[in-house]
Amino acid sequence: IDFANLIEFDDFSNLTSIPDSWAWLQTTCGRDRVALLYNASRWRIASLGGAGQVGCMISEDRPFIVQAFERIDTATEGSFDALDGVVVIGAHFPHPSRFNESLSDDLVLPLRLALQSVIEASATSEVVLIADTNEFTSTSSDMITSYLELPGNTTMSTSLE
Repeated sequence: IDFANLIEFDDFSNLTSIPDSWAWLQTTCGRDRVALLYNASRWRIASLGGAGQVGCMISEDRPFIVQAFERIDTATEGSFDALDGVVVIGAHFPHPSRFNESLSDDLVLPLRLALQSVIEASATSEVVLIADTNEFTSTSSDMITSYLELPGNTTMSTSLE
């Protein structure tokens, strides 16, 4: 495992069961928290300006982290190779307003804009989304990647349950 996303923990400062080789980024919106964990023996935060964004999907709620990472085994200090990088999203999405409907555009806009900014800064088109999307099972992963405007045309995912 290289990346993980934790949501709604009361206190991330007491994560004592995480291996020493792991590190994390965290953000809070209101009382809602997100922590994006990464295997720091394999990945490091990209050293580019604009390669990371945090925000709230709605005012004071539903945080997200969008961060570009570079593989340590191929990275050169101070440079970034988009072919050896990945953008990782850790997020806690809002609930859709109606049963069997997907999220409205205004609810995903802050995350979409942050993602576009990080992709542009890093020139990386590989994206990993690790999130509680709060979507109904009738919403496919392809639909989620579409409304986030993820680059590429391949989606691999776990089932939405």
